[in-house]
Parts: sequence; structure tokens; C-alpha cells
Amino acid sequence: MNAKVFFMLILLATAAVSKAQKWEELSDEQKLMKLKTFRASNQQYLKDTLHLSQTQMTDLDNLNLCFLSTLDRVDRYAKDKKTKEHYADALWEVRWAQVDAIMGKEKHTKYATYMEKKITEAVKNGQL
Repeated sequence: MNAKVFFMLILLATAAVSKAQKWEELSDEQKLMKLKTFRASNQQYLKDTLHLSQTQMTDLDNLNLCFLSTLDRVDRYAKDKKTKEHYADALWEVRWAQVDAIMGKEKHTKYATYMEKKITEAVKNGQL
């Protein structure tokens, strides 16, 4: 279950790399396979490039799960768009600080740059 929720977070952050088809055109099974591949490459980056421990990677997964579930509650219960955005911004700031605590500011900055590059490439290739 945690993996599926994390996959959805990755979906929100980026599109899977696919030059043949756009995301909307993929079947659910194809999307899941691309998300698994995307997650595997990110996990590899965290492990091999940033040298995070398994505990740190598990903590990141748990943090992302909590972040998504809290955003879901905000979406469900907040009355208007402005309130939802206010809470989402606050949650994002807290999540950012927690990621800093888990992996350190320098590694977090490197990871954010890595993710930004992946997102930029996906947009450039029409996949996002």
C-alpha cells in the first residue's frame, strides 16, 4: 500500500519517461510499470549518489505517505480553494524541513535539482 501511495506522489511530481505515448494514453498497467521504473531509478539515485541508508529511505517513504494523506484530508475538509492552498503551502514547508532533517540540506538540494531536471525533461518531451 505504501508503495502505491508513493508511486502516486511521484506521478504528481513528474511524468514517467515515455517517448512513444503520452501519460493519458497509457493503460493502468503501463502506468504502474513506468512508475515502478521511475521509483527504482530514484531509489538508486538516493542510495548510490546520495548514499542514504535504508532507514533514511524508509523515513522518506513514510514522510511522503503522511504528506499525501494530510493533503487528502485538507482537500476533503477545507471549505474553499484559498484555505486549501494556505494549508497545502504550510504542509509543503513542513515536509521540506523534514526532508532536510532526514537527508541533510546539501543532499536535499542535490535531490531537488535532480528531480527538477527530470521534470523539465518530461515537460520538454511532452510527457507532463
